[in-house]
Amino acid sequence: MRTKLILAGVRNLKEFGYPMVTPENILTEDVFKRFFISMLKDNLGKGADKDINALLAELDPPQPQKERT
Repeated sequence: MRTKLILAGVRNLKEFGYPMVTPENILTEDVFKRFFISMLKDNLGKGADKDINALLAELDPPQPQKERT
C-alpha cells in the first residue's frame, strides 16, 4: 500500500505541473514532500488510514514541544 500511495502522489504532482517528481524525491525534496503530506492528510478517513499515518509519521514527525518558562 505504501508504494501505491507514493505512486499516486507522484501521478498527482505530475498532473499539477511538476514533471520532475519521482517516487524517490517525493519523499525528500521539500516542495514535493509538502504537497504529498497535504495530499495524504486530505485522504485520511477514506481508507488506508494506517498506511497514510505511517507515511505521515515518516515524512512529518511530530516535533517535541518546547518547555514553557
